[in-house]
Amino acid sequence: MTSPGVLRPANRLFVAAELPGTARAALAAIGGDLAIRMGGRAVPVANLHVTLDFLGRVPPEAGPELVDAVGGALAGPPIRASAGGLRARPRPARARLVAVELDDPDGGLAERARRVREAVDGVLGRDPDDGPPWPHVTVLRLGRPARLEPGPAPGGWEQVFAISRGALYDSHQSPGGPPRYRELAAVEFAPVP
Repeated sequence: MTSPGVLRPANRLFVAAELPGTARAALAAIGGDLAIRMGGRAVPVANLHVTLDFLGRVPPEAGPELVDAVGGALAGPPIRASAGGLRARPRPARARLVAVELDDPDGGLAERARRVREAVDGVLGRDPDDGPPWPHVTVLRLGRPARLEPGPAPGGWEQVFAISRGALYDSHQSPGGPPRYRELAAVEFAPVP
């Protein structure tokens, strides 16, 4: 794992897997198409990532232990995935964000997300979440609730891509603009020898 950054007191942390450039470009186009149809703001191409676990605010003193735990949980071989269907949160009738779910034929993405969640729960003393992990890519944020009909992501982009890196990030909110992400620690995914 790369050397960790220091946690700021007002941190807003998440763990994500990085997308290759071609996948980010295709997903940014999906977000742009949705923004035209639904309003809202497409997530900038540079900010697109696969969310594995959202931690929120973490006590700064937990930083070193958290970095070690996340590093161990992220370690593993590259992951194969492709864009799946659209999903609205909190629900389709009143969407505040739209995400592209990923098809994960080998189960590696869901397994990595489960391991990250367990590791983070152990460090932070969080109650385990009973729901399955939800690896996803947020492509659109809406200023006010809107309706989204479920279905495949527009554009028919079905290319399989490899995810080969994951990281712990701190999200800095920007009034009136997209957040800025600061990488605190990262892991390169490598095949098991």
